[in-house]
Amino acid sequence: MAVKVMLVDDEMLVRLGIKSLIEWEAHGFQFMGDAPDGAKALELMEDGPPDILLTDIVMPNMNGIELIEAVRRRYPDTLIIVLSSHNEYDYVRKAMKLGVEDYLLKTSLRPEELLGLLIATSGKLQERGILPELSPSIPNQQSTAQPEAASWLGSVLAYDGNGLPPEATASPLNQGAILMAVRIVQIREGVPHHSAAGLMKHMIEAELKGLIEGEPVQISDRDFAALLKPDEDELAGMDARLGSLLNASGSLLGIEAAARVSAPMNGWRDAKRLYAELLDALEEGIPRQKEAIREDIRTLLRYLEEHYAEQVTLRDAAERICMSEAYLSTVFKRETGIGFVDWINQLRVEKAASFLTATDLPSYLISERVGYENSNYFGRIFKKIKGVSPQKYRTDQSRGRASIQKS
Repeated sequence: MAVKVMLVDDEMLVRLGIKSLIEWEAHGFQFMGDAPDGAKALELMEDGPPDILLTDIVMPNMNGIELIEAVRRRYPDTLIIVLSSHNEYDYVRKAMKLGVEDYLLKTSLRPEELLGLLIATSGKLQERGILPELSPSIPNQQSTAQPEAASWLGSVLAYDGNGLPPEATASPLNQGAILMAVRIVQIREGVPHHSAAGLMKHMIEAELKGLIEGEPVQISDRDFAALLKPDEDELAGMDARLGSLLNASGSLLGIEAAARVSAPMNGWRDAKRLYAELLDALEEGIPRQKEAIREDIRTLLRYLEEHYAEQVTLRDAAERICMSEAYLSTVFKRETGIGFVDWINQLRVEKAASFLTATDLPSYLISERVGYENSNYFGRIFKKIKGVSPQKYRTDQSRGRASIQKS
């Protein structure tokens, strides 16, 4: 019986990073989902509480202290570990008084430290008779459920023989499924290479939630494949969804990537051929390995990321790094692969998406917070980049979190 773990933190990067730190199932744990604040976490727990809760302290809507108090009342068997920053010791002391098991500093979190604490905490659950003893490396022998079609994708693409692996014939491909290939092109300076693939996989899941059958399959240290099941409207907006995925990967993770999707497939026999064609198309679309972004543009990007809600024009940016507007426009697109205005719009939309997921603020206030004075214009830009309106994005994210919990 796996130990169920839930993560609560208002920063998407932290959630993605922690989810990627360890191999949960290999060590007897089930990562049952994550939430951006305490209120959303309690919603997820209505379908069943976690055995271990990892929670941040300073969060919007309901902070960690309030969440801990609520969990202690409603789910007394759940054990809690606090994630904190260096300047939150007063909160940590209060959390410890509420009976949490331990705390970890997010800024210096190491995989072995987190894993060791999770194992020690699960041991307390066993001692109290809440859970039987863990069997981390033994698969569940009692499950007789037929795997979903997507679970065969990795074996189909890796099969060396002629035709298909025998087991794939027992799992017909869903009608209208399409194949997606994603390739990591460049990992920016400062991003740990050993965790880039895991971060990318979870970013694909987060950005394309509701479209993916099963989960993405990692083919190599830089290549991924996934089966998608879009309806007609989603298929029409697929370019925008892929653009949003790639922008989020670059701006939030520091991982530059490329992606392509196939036409609808008729069966598994199409998969290997189409995936090879997608990889060829990706290779052609990446003319050369990108060089590191020049220092003056990196300085400007850091400034824009801090002042994205302000009305920074191309002229303002050019003056800041002592360039002409025309030259900056050329250099900016060459170094980032996107125009100045488009880059700012994509950054603002990613920030808005975080607000839509983590808060209950109305769209017009979020529009103002991310730098758009006209909420209608904000809505048009958001839909262009994300493929859906801000309202539908919020609804989809809420449904996605509920489906994670139920699965």
